Amino acid sequence: MTNIYNLFKFLEDKKGKKIPFKFKLIHAPETIEKEDLNVEGGLDLRDTEITSLPDNLTVKGDLDLKKTKISSLPDNLKVGGFLNLRDTKISFLPDNLTVGGSLYLKNTPLVDKYSEEQIKQMIEEKGGEVKGSIYT
Repeated sequence: MTNIYNLFKFLEDKKGKKIPFKFKLIHAPETIEKEDLNVEGGLDLRDTEITSLPDNLTVKGDLDLKKTKISSLPDNLKVGGFLNLRDTKISFLPDNLTVGGSLYLKNTPLVDKYSEEQIKQMIEEKGGEVKGSIYT
């Protein structure tokens, strides 16, 4: 674990301050608990080494995964704002993906295989929805 995580852990233990989800996800994913899976605001993970997200994650704001090493998304992912997957290796979309804003897919394997309309249809067939536009 890193020094920053240890600092947050100290503050949690001594002052009752909750460790931010982003730092748990990046530095100690094994410590993520069910109550951590509801992120109140946005989650900016662009340019991080993140490779996965936990199932049943809800982000009430935007979720930015641009230029990460992530190659798949978890089932039941809910994003209240936009979902940015630009410059990732995402090649398929999960079951029950819900995006309240737009979905950005430029420079992903998905755009090499499917049109915007096909992607929208695929999401709907898997029980999901994108309320905004889909950009390829």
